[in-house]
Amino acid sequence: MKLLTGFQPKALLTAKCLERRILPKERLIKVIEYLDSENALNDCNSRLLEAIICGIMWSEETDEKIKKLGLEMAIEQFHFQTINWDHEDIIASPDNPDNWKV
Repeated sequence: MKLLTGFQPKALLTAKCLERRILPKERLIKVIEYLDSENALNDCNSRLLEAIICGIMWSEETDEKIKKLGLEMAIEQFHFQTINWDHEDIIASPDNPDNWKV
């Protein structure tokens, strides 16, 4: 099929070819690199990231607090970013915190 049309239909691709899940560690590294490239990774922000990561490992109570606060911040940021979007696009977006599995 690829020889005839120049592309391979998605149905013929394996699941690994369609979507490669990014591991949480890789996503965290990308976030840190992005903050650093934007000159937003100052001492305070890096200490906050460290506190979040250590807090998740230390106790279940801290983990729940971080998830609650993080979701509130993510929802606020998502609504701010999607002010001019259609309602259907907002609901279907994978970036919508309401669609995340916690």
